[in-house]
Amino acid sequence: MTRTAWNEPVRRTLDELVGLQFSNSYTAPAMLGERREAFEDDLRQALLAHDPAGRYEETIRTEVLLAVRP
Repeated sequence: MTRTAWNEPVRRTLDELVGLQFSNSYTAPAMLGERREAFEDDLRQALLAHDPAGRYEETIRTEVLLAVRP
């Protein structure tokens, strides 16, 4: 059995994060309906309060466990 893991830093802009949020089923524009614009405004304000430059980074960790049957 072999286990491998690695971390990959991912950098996103404000627009990319907003688009990513809209790609989730629970915050898709169709689900938000007439509240979509207010949601987007609130989201942008919250993100800019976190980082006024509008650049966001996270680390994606990927792990692989490979097992082979004899």
